[in-house]
Amino acid sequence: MSDFKKNLRQKAYMSVPFSIPQTTIDEAVKAFMKYLNEPDEVKRHISFSVNPVSRRGDVGYTFRDPKDSIYNDSKEYFHHHDAIFHRYPDFLDANPVVKNFVKKASPIWKAAREKGKEIIAEFETESPGITRRFFGKFEGEVLLRFLKYDWQTCNKHLAKPHFDAGSFTLAIAESDPGLRIGTNNDDLQEVKHYKNEAIFMPSKNFPRHFENCSYPSAWHDVIQTNETQIGKSYSRWAVVCFFEAEGMKAVPRSETHEAA
Repeated sequence: MSDFKKNLRQKAYMSVPFSIPQTTIDEAVKAFMKYLNEPDEVKRHISFSVNPVSRRGDVGYTFRDPKDSIYNDSKEYFHHHDAIFHRYPDFLDANPVVKNFVKKASPIWKAAREKGKEIIAEFETESPGITRRFFGKFEGEVLLRFLKYDWQTCNKHLAKPHFDAGSFTLAIAESDPGLRIGTNNDDLQEVKHYKNEAIFMPSKNFPRHFENCSYPSAWHDVIQTNETQIGKSYSRWAVVCFFEAEGMKAVPRSETHEAA
């Protein structure tokens, strides 16, 4: 793990093994796309927070319209957490498309949670109790995001440069390349993402877990690289998991994004 930490200090990210079958991911993404065709009232019915003090603890569906969003991007996403099953059993039984989607999402959420626990345990000597702070209870803030980007002009930003607002992120899968990571705009580099790997990125709150943190937060963006997707119903999908410790507040957008 020493090489992991050394490279993390230098690059602000590291690839880690994540051996979940590609068919599991593909089936979950297919179920997500079907879910997006459901009526708006069905898509928005699941809505709760696993971290009331954070602006990033929400479970459920979000649509960002660039005309209305301060983020100036166009995307739809869903945050999955396995607490859905005990909070919405009747709704899931009445809506088989939604139930199928969250059932397909669940094994990925579980695998991401276990991988996150494995990674963060390596920092126990530098931050005693860090594992318990993240994974001490069932409804910890582990949010698996299924994301569909609307198309843009080739090489334009699908997601503008930013830090994630939580403590750390696992980028699990995507349909096309385009994720770039660095410590600032000057050293952003496109990341090669291979099957059976996830990309570990410290987020804006990560340094708050250490007295003297030497790990930079990952400044990153997403650009459209596949010209053939322009004009299609979407340009890219991705599966990403966000992690936050109990009771942590997400930093404001002014500290995670460039000024408009």
